Amino acid sequence: MTSSKPDRRGLRAAGLLAVLVAATALAACGTEPGSGSCTETAIAVEGVRVSDPVAPLTLTATMTAGGKPVEGAELAYFIAVGKTGEKAVGRRVGASTTGVDGVARYRRQAGVDGLAFSDERVDGYSVEFNPINKIGGVQYCRARADAALTVG
Repeated sequence: MTSSKPDRRGLRAAGLLAVLVAATALAACGTEPGSGSCTETAIAVEGVRVSDPVAPLTLTATMTAGGKPVEGAELAYFIAVGKTGEKAVGRRVGASTTGVDGVARYRRQAGVDGLAFSDERVDGYSVEFNPINKIGGVQYCRARADAALTVG
């Protein structure tokens, strides 16, 4: 009887190659805008001015595809925070799902209070859609929108 070790190595190599090809194909099909493999989307947001940092904060975003509202998309909300003279970074604060009108609202009861340290500033906010699954049988593209969030 002969040893089957070379066959096992060959099978492992073939299996690894199959995994790499599948991962590459998954990444290539992608949900990147302009890829042609997903339906283009857009997110609309507006700047928000906050006069009381502890008053509830509501951020609203509208997601559309081809000018029509997209229902059932989970949107992630990020607040841009940074030190003076440095680039701001986004801190995820929550998520909300779009309704039949394509609108998602995120409400933070504590307002902007506690989002930044005393030596930092709140600089704006972003809303992102990073699709993992299809919605209603449609694979939508990734989207993002940024707006000002002014405190004071």
